[in-house]
Amino acid sequence: MQLLAATRNRHKLGELRAILGSGFEVIGLDAVPSAPDVVEDEPTFAGNAAKKAVWAARIAPLGVFTLADDSGLEVDALGGAPGVMSARYAQESGGPRPNDQQNNAKLLRALAGVPAEKRTARFQCVIAIAGASPALVAAAKQMGVPCEQRDDRMVASCAGTCEGRLLCEPRGVGGFGYDPLFVAVGCELTFAELGEDVKNTLSHRARAMSRVKALLDAVARGEQERTPSRKI
Repeated sequence: MQLLAATRNRHKLGELRAILGSGFEVIGLDAVPSAPDVVEDEPTFAGNAAKKAVWAARIAPLGVFTLADDSGLEVDALGGAPGVMSARYAQESGGPRPNDQQNNAKLLRALAGVPAEKRTARFQCVIAIAGASPALVAAAKQMGVPCEQRDDRMVASCAGTCEGRLLCEPRGVGGFGYDPLFVAVGCELTFAELGEDVKNTLSHRARAMSRVKALLDAVARGEQERTPSRKI
């Protein structure tokens, strides 16, 4: 099954491909260079993921499912911030999008003086799958996955959470985003130290993707008698 993922982030694409496996061909927006970026202005991860998935559906052939995620870090000591603003946490008004180092530096400044026992946090991820196939609706109902109509597409949403804590300084060179600061419950290494193979078994995105994979497998079974999807 071919999927168009509404992202140009090579790290996210790599994680999606690794978690879904060889039965799925995940294409990123680099395959559609003329596509503009989507404004992520929804107040929730689920809202942003659904908006991007439906937007991607407008530039994909009708038979191709589209997939989009929104994810971020929620820090208890900061009232849930940076949340949906995680990727733009250190952005100045009207300024360019910040890089990971700038976001991490701002987070550490915000947590200065916060003791270790109060540095609890979690990564949240919601992945939305959009398509016009009745098989998506049937599979979502079978699995108990939320599914709603947006414009002319149905959108199913799968969520994943990973609880943990934040360090006082970054460790590790792998991963991306806040990975060098985040240690998952039950681990001693940061996401940036674990390595992709281990991270992809316990991360928030891995947990959401396990639901997505089960959902898409059910969709594929439901479409076995239909005409094969068109390719991008």
